Amino acid sequence: MPGRSSFGSVEALPSGRYRARYATGVGSWKSAPTTFSTKTAARAWLARTQVSLEQVAAGSPKAVQASRPPRLRDYVAEWIAERRNGRGEPLRPSTRRTYESYLRLHLSPKRLGGMRLDEISPEHVRAWHHELDSAHPTGRARVYAFLRTVLATAVSDDLIAANPCRIRGAGQARAVTPVEVLTPHQVADLAEAVGERYAAAIHLGAWCQMRVGEVLALRRRDVDLDTRIVHVRRGVTWIDGVAMFGPPKTDAGIRDIAMPDIVVEALQRHLIGVGGSGDALLFVGRTPGSPPPVQTFADAVKRAARRSGLPLTFRFHHLRHAGLSLLAEAGASVAELQARAGHSTPAMALHYQHARAIRDRDLAARLDVVIAGGAGQIKQ
Repeated sequence: MPGRSSFGSVEALPSGRYRARYATGVGSWKSAPTTFSTKTAARAWLARTQVSLEQVAAGSPKAVQASRPPRLRDYVAEWIAERRNGRGEPLRPSTRRTYESYLRLHLSPKRLGGMRLDEISPEHVRAWHHELDSAHPTGRARVYAFLRTVLATAVSDDLIAANPCRIRGAGQARAVTPVEVLTPHQVADLAEAVGERYAAAIHLGAWCQMRVGEVLALRRRDVDLDTRIVHVRRGVTWIDGVAMFGPPKTDAGIRDIAMPDIVVEALQRHLIGVGGSGDALLFVGRTPGSPPPVQTFADAVKRAARRSGLPLTFRFHHLRHAGLSLLAEAGASVAELQARAGHSTPAMALHYQHARAIRDRDLAARLDVVIAGGAGQIKQ
């Protein structure tokens, strides 16, 4: 139940935080730019806002200036500090660091960062976007998508009337590194080339379609060879060289994956050298109890890829593409692909369905050649 006072109201949210807002007309409300950790803080904001509005009404120049929306860089910093994930939890350290780098490198130093929210126009955003480094299209797209999300919150907070980020397609980018879709034979060669230490990781990446952070976070108890299930419950990222374990970014990432024979057999061989504790990591780096740093692991995979004759552009993530593409060709539905891969939306699963359709058309074209050849023989 919202707690009301003579000015505004404070409402407890499902996340455990508090929203403060006040009436601006009949049936119209204006909320605080952020939510608050305590009811007292929310009420304090209402009190300050009431005083400010009274001063504005009295014509105080300082109050008029203070009542305007904040500058972009200040709002972004506050947005990051208050941001929560879909489960109402604080951002993961790696995500927070990424957002802070966007603010530090791409927003604060630019003219856009010093502008007040209500001063920013679509023209300003286009000029800022044009200045971003076009040599890194993926990073450019992510920074733009970040700004668009932040300003969408500003719209929800009634700080601006509309989002000025309106560049069509600017939040999307094609991968610079082409995706290598390996055949089962190539996956087997890669697993052999990487050696016993990481062979099972290669098979998990390809045939259980797992991300690298999910694979390297696996514990002995996450793998059940009797039921042939691998339980994905967490991932690992590295902050200043320190492994940080946490739940997947979305609830879709928490999943149980059925293992095909080749993965079960690889894990049976691998587990011979793993400690008996259920919390023991499957893949251990040089520091006892810690996984290999992601770059160390990536370098080992790259060396194995070169020995296997794979292109220099090959990455561990391409194994996921191989597995999902084969599943699509085998007739897996969008929902099945989405669930197995841990995608939060059907968009990526549709990508593999599209690949299956292209493959089907290719097979039809080959059939045309065979039919045409046969027809020619009949005519003779």
